[in-house]
Amino acid sequence: MISKWIEQLNSRQILSILYSVCGFSLVLTLIGAWFVRDGNVSTLELTALRWIWMIGLVMFISAILLIGRPLIKRMTDQNSRLKAKKEKLETVLNESKLNEINLQYRNELIEVLASKESLFDYSSVIEKIVLLTKSEFGALLLTKDGEITSVVPKEMTEDQQESLKKDSLLLKRVMISKLPAATSKRVVDALHTYPYYIYETVIPIMDPSDNSLIGCLYLARYDEQYDASEKSELNAFASQLAISLLRMQLYRQMQQDRKETAQLINSVREAILYVNYEDDTVVGNRAFIRMFDDLHFDYKGYEELSAIDIDIEQLAERVDQHEQFVRYFERVFTQDPPEDGLTISIDQGDCFIQLYAESVYRDRRLRGTMLVLRDVTAETEIDRMKSELVSTVSHELRTPLSSIYGFTELMLSRDLKESRRELYLKTIHDEAKRLSYLVNDFLDLQKMESGKQAFEWEPVDLYQLVTDSVAFYQETTDRHELFIDTDTEQDFIIDADLEGMRQLLGNLLSNAIKYSPDGGNILVSLERVDEEVVMKVRDHGMGIPSASLPHLFGKFYRVDNSDRRKIGGTGLGLAICKEIAKAHEGQLHVESIYGEGSTFICELPTSKEHIMQ
Repeated sequence: MISKWIEQLNSRQILSILYSVCGFSLVLTLIGAWFVRDGNVSTLELTALRWIWMIGLVMFISAILLIGRPLIKRMTDQNSRLKAKKEKLETVLNESKLNEINLQYRNELIEVLASKESLFDYSSVIEKIVLLTKSEFGALLLTKDGEITSVVPKEMTEDQQESLKKDSLLLKRVMISKLPAATSKRVVDALHTYPYYIYETVIPIMDPSDNSLIGCLYLARYDEQYDASEKSELNAFASQLAISLLRMQLYRQMQQDRKETAQLINSVREAILYVNYEDDTVVGNRAFIRMFDDLHFDYKGYEELSAIDIDIEQLAERVDQHEQFVRYFERVFTQDPPEDGLTISIDQGDCFIQLYAESVYRDRRLRGTMLVLRDVTAETEIDRMKSELVSTVSHELRTPLSSIYGFTELMLSRDLKESRRELYLKTIHDEAKRLSYLVNDFLDLQKMESGKQAFEWEPVDLYQLVTDSVAFYQETTDRHELFIDTDTEQDFIIDADLEGMRQLLGNLLSNAIKYSPDGGNILVSLERVDEEVVMKVRDHGMGIPSASLPHLFGKFYRVDNSDRRKIGGTGLGLAICKEIAKAHEGQLHVESIYGEGSTFICELPTSKEHIMQ
């Protein structure tokens, strides 16, 4: 009864009873001590004291036995419960740590899925999934049109990958049904003394837009199946993977489209500069880099447009219309592109460029401007040649025709003396001859450029040809002295067309005399250099401006100089010389100092075999 009563008490009540018993025992002890305070104790008193102490001791021992034992048991039980709680807390803590690790893996997986842009990066995706599911190995398989195109493995050998692609019935079933599936296989091999199981699962990765299969997630582990929660989680991963894969495909398609666009723009012959107002960047194509190659822009290759850090003043240094060019570009960079184009020249008319701007709009907002710089040098040269042709025809043809018409009319309408008639006939003959030369020059140049000019190849002694030509042209002038400078012991015989060589040398000598109006010496030199003969015609006349040298051998080109305009000519002589030299696989070029004279240099191979090669 007492034990049950004590067990019903709480710890504070038990301690109160124990403290009371101890207090009562202490009181009895103090009473006994009071009786013996003077040292005189009677027998009766001693007996009473003994009984008092005996009662206190019995009470104390009883309290210890009746109260201490349940208290100790209760403390032992409480200690056991605390230990059990601690073990439970440790279990919960371990589970929390495991969940924290899994959560970290999930966060890393989500981060990976959100950031990867190439197939190679998906190795980290499958690695995270294998860790999360405690799988032994796995793979991400990408498919297209029902065929496996790529495998991103984790802890799989090449043989395992090939076996998975070709022999896995589970994978084939999932690819056909487009539904998740799992299987188990009992494996026995020589490395293990007992059989074990491999549990496999395959989750399809579907395109949500058209429910087509774009990939599969394959996982495998030993001796533990994938439960429902893990399969549900894998389905969620598959949905995230589908979004990531579609984003990756879209990114790759965008990159491919960007490369194709860059290739297209780089293949255009016109120089293109695109000013992007949204991100404040400027890119240019290959033609633009080549047009301004002296500025050393960084060329990024054929598949990429080059980013250009442009300086308008530096870009305009070579432009002849400097201020107009700068104003045009400044309007473009201030988002006010001009509607009209601009024609400019570079390097003092060496190159002509037509510049125009095209605005690029998106959502009705101006996003950028495309500047196109079109090289119109050829068109400008054609226009110049047309103008020169009209000028030549109007002057060079009209003058002899007018003379022929006028003198003929005089001879028909008047009775002239024989001497006067002879003079008029001679004038008509000279003008007709001049007209014949002009027409022949036109026809010869046309035949040479079209490749229809027939040359008769034969051994030609250039020294003899030079001697005869110098003697002939010396008779036409009293203000010039023509000289020959050569080593007569050398051999100057070449395989050539005699009339062509005579025409080439004649044009050079005629020009040397014509453009030395004040007279002077004209020197013709011959030199044998290996398998070539170098012929030079040097005068001390007017010379040629450096800006005109690149255009000197063009058709109808005349140096824009009033002194030369007075001299006259068609502008075809040097063009014909150039074509003759070209037909003989030779080179014709000029060295000149303006105001001091010119030297025309013709380099000709000696043998016809060399020409044919």
